[in-house]
Amino acid sequence: MARRRLFNERVQIMCLIKNIKRDLFEQTLKAIILLFIMMIWPLTIAAAEDEDNGMKLWRDLNQTTDSILRYVKEGYLEEAQQLFHQFSEQFLSIRASDYDLSMKELQVITAVFDEAEEAVISVSLSHEDRINKVYKLRLLVDVYEATYEPLWKKTENTLMTPLKKMALAVEEENPTAFQAEYHQFIQHYEMVRPGWSVSLPDELYQQIDSQVKYLQQLRPDIQNKATITNHIHVMEEQLKAIYEGKQDEVSDPSLIWVIITIGGAIVLVLTYAGWKKYRGEKDRKAGAERVRRRIR
Repeated sequence: MARRRLFNERVQIMCLIKNIKRDLFEQTLKAIILLFIMMIWPLTIAAAEDEDNGMKLWRDLNQTTDSILRYVKEGYLEEAQQLFHQFSEQFLSIRASDYDLSMKELQVITAVFDEAEEAVISVSLSHEDRINKVYKLRLLVDVYEATYEPLWKKTENTLMTPLKKMALAVEEENPTAFQAEYHQFIQHYEMVRPGWSVSLPDELYQQIDSQVKYLQQLRPDIQNKATITNHIHVMEEQLKAIYEGKQDEVSDPSLIWVIITIGGAIVLVLTYAGWKKYRGEKDRKAGAERVRRRIR
């Protein structure tokens, strides 16, 4: 009888120790989950704020270039020059911060900006050429504001139409018409090229740029009808791939942080719930085993 009582007391002590350990583990796990959320959540908020600030700067630049283009079209060149100074200050604020701009992108934006500013100041350029230089800057800056479809998506006809007319001129053996359409194509290609160079996948951009350069080599030999016609068809297909292809959507870093935070918390909670269920099942089996031993 004394032995059974001693055994029962020992079992009770062991159960008490297990319960204490389990409670301690549960409290520790809860503290870890809470600490994890407290550490990650501020980073999520900071990432969202940085992204919002970055997008606002690009949105401001985009609006500035749109205003510059409108002033140039209407002939208000002094007003356009003033906005160029505003653009420069805004762009310097982007360069001073880290917005993941590569050295290539900085060089492209700076070169196109300088070209557009010089075009507004120059008295020798025609009104159309001045507009084209500024429009090039407009298309370039626009690709960095990822809140809607880029403007260059609307330029498809300005490239496809001259290409089709070039092919027709080759078939009709009309070198004058071919040269006129070629210059028209190059003029519009140069307007979208900077924006493509920083926004398209590098391989895709290199392909179309190489094809344009090869067309330039073929241009003097219009009598080579088959080669030129075939190459124009290749370029048409390449341009269709660019204009009709879905560009990779820019992932929102703040959204990624939210997913990581919530996902991490869910994993920890599920791990805790699974462990608790496992411990409960194990304790239940252990209790049943103790009951069987007592019966024996």
